[in-house]
Amino acid sequence: MTTRSALFRLLFWTMLGTMTVVGALSFFQFRGALQAEIGDNLRFGATAMMQRIDTFLFAHVENMRVWRGIEVMQDIRVKDVDKRLSNFLANLRAGQDTVYDVLYCTDTQGHIVAASDAASIGGQAPVLSDWRVVPGEGFDNVSVALAPGDNGPRAVVLRSPIPNAFGVGPIGYLYAVLDWRAVQDLLDAAVNHGTRSLLLTDPTGRVLGASAALRSRPVLARLRLDHWRLPTSGAASYVQTGDALGDGDLLVGVATSAGYPPFQGLGWHTLMIEPTTVSFGPIWALLWSMVGVLLVTLLTGLWIASRLADRIASPIVTLTAFTRRFRQGQTEPPALPSGATAEVDELHHAYTDMIHALEQSREQIVRAGKLAVVGEMAAIMAHEVRTPMGILRSSAQLLQRQGDLDERQRELIGFIFSETERLNRLVTLLLECARPNPPDIMSHDLVELVDGVIALLAPRAERANVSLTRAAEDGEVILRCDREQMMQVFLNLILNALSFVPEGGRVRISTHRDDDALWVSVSDDGPGVPVELRQRIFDPFFSRREGGIGLGLTIVQQIVQAHGGTLSVGESAWGGASFNLRFESDEPA
Repeated sequence: MTTRSALFRLLFWTMLGTMTVVGALSFFQFRGALQAEIGDNLRFGATAMMQRIDTFLFAHVENMRVWRGIEVMQDIRVKDVDKRLSNFLANLRAGQDTVYDVLYCTDTQGHIVAASDAASIGGQAPVLSDWRVVPGEGFDNVSVALAPGDNGPRAVVLRSPIPNAFGVGPIGYLYAVLDWRAVQDLLDAAVNHGTRSLLLTDPTGRVLGASAALRSRPVLARLRLDHWRLPTSGAASYVQTGDALGDGDLLVGVATSAGYPPFQGLGWHTLMIEPTTVSFGPIWALLWSMVGVLLVTLLTGLWIASRLADRIASPIVTLTAFTRRFRQGQTEPPALPSGATAEVDELHHAYTDMIHALEQSREQIVRAGKLAVVGEMAAIMAHEVRTPMGILRSSAQLLQRQGDLDERQRELIGFIFSETERLNRLVTLLLECARPNPPDIMSHDLVELVDGVIALLAPRAERANVSLTRAAEDGEVILRCDREQMMQVFLNLILNALSFVPEGGRVRISTHRDDDALWVSVSDDGPGVPVELRQRIFDPFFSRREGGIGLGLTIVQQIVQAHGGTLSVGESAWGGASFNLRFESDEPA
């Protein structure tokens, strides 16, 4: 799995999971709050509607109780021969703004004696089977029934016996037929053609009426809502499946008739309903908005993850590619991509340091291998060369003692001595390179030590017409070192410089301190060391000087490293070579 894909997956699932959980919790919380708020509103609307219907019924029941005792009602005895009662009923109907379909009075056999509508006189009162006494104190002499129609009730019929003013028992009945459209108008006015609808049911759940949006449905005539939750008192709200009405889920607010004191109501229910698709429309809009925000957030997050992955992965990919090239010999570390994070920048620097350390380790391993070869050669030469060389030297000494030797013979014997001595120095040099002696560390004045070396080599510098000088800080410059080995270091470096500096050239030894180290530089104005050779110049058997064997700088580097220092070569201020020694120092700068 790549860093990019890991970041993508982590960000995607984290954001998706977080947004889903938060969105789901928010959705259901908002949905519950919205359902409670709308449910309360529907319940309040249903209660208000039920109160209006109760008030409407109470007013007309109260009318019946008052009208039955009016003196003109006694005209039933004389069959209303002067039509005084009929005119009275007509005036009552006209004064009620056509709420009444008809008002009429009957005798005890049910024959209509007087009516607000003259065409009804002489007819028979309708026979209804569901008469019930209006509940409430003082209303036991008023009954109510519903006149059936083609699509639900046609009218509310009120009936009250007319008392006999001159005897016992009723002399007839007063009927008031309330136009059912008045109830329907109340239902329609409450919803005002909005998204909500109203239903009116009796106590058994039979639908008595509905607002305009529901009245046109054929199913309404035979609809019963007995499986709905219809409270026996008070009001409630809930979500109900609308299969009975051919709808989906509905949010319902229901109220039970509480009457209008002293009228106790008929036990009817009003139900204000609204499809959940309408009620929860805002929450669904919110959900889609949240989905849109989620998608935008995910896309933004993935874009950010892509940029972040590039900033993290690109340097790693670059370093990985360099690792493969490093195995093939490339040692130059890659450049840090722009815009990398601090951690990646730190990784790059650590990786670069590691590459330099590996390169140095590789060089040290190569140098160690060469030194191992030198050691083997030194051991062999010490055994194979010094023994015959000693025999040659002893034989030459015996020959030199002969008294009859001429000049030519003595010259040849001198060649034997000089060459055996040169071979002995070569073997000694090889042994010093292969098995260097551990330094005897003591505190020495570095300026004094350098001056001593300059004094030794001053004659040679004069013969070569080379200026050999020292530039040092005032006072003592203390360095803990092995005096003899450090003198060998400066002798080799100055002799190496004198070998390359042309006649009239310059060689200078300088010392200075910085914050935590002591520096010694041997600089000249010779041809210098090419950049490509500055690493190889310390390798055993590498020499740029004719006749040299390439072990001098190797020994110098070994001595410097044994003293805890480093040796490097660069370019001097005059354009020649500069060999720079650095030693850790506890002395203040």
